[in-house]
Amino acid sequence: MIEEILSILFGGLLPGFLPGLLAFKVKSRWCPRCGESTEAMHRVDHR
Repeated sequence: MIEEILSILFGGLLPGFLPGLLAFKVKSRWCPRCGESTEAMHRVDHR
């Protein structure tokens, strides 16, 4: 009984967690090449 509940719970969480993790990396505020914050670049673009 408990094994079934856990498998259903984790089976539902995993498909939602992975896209969320990938979306976070895409929206990251860090430059993938140098590691600098991209916040300064965004502020300059909005002026």
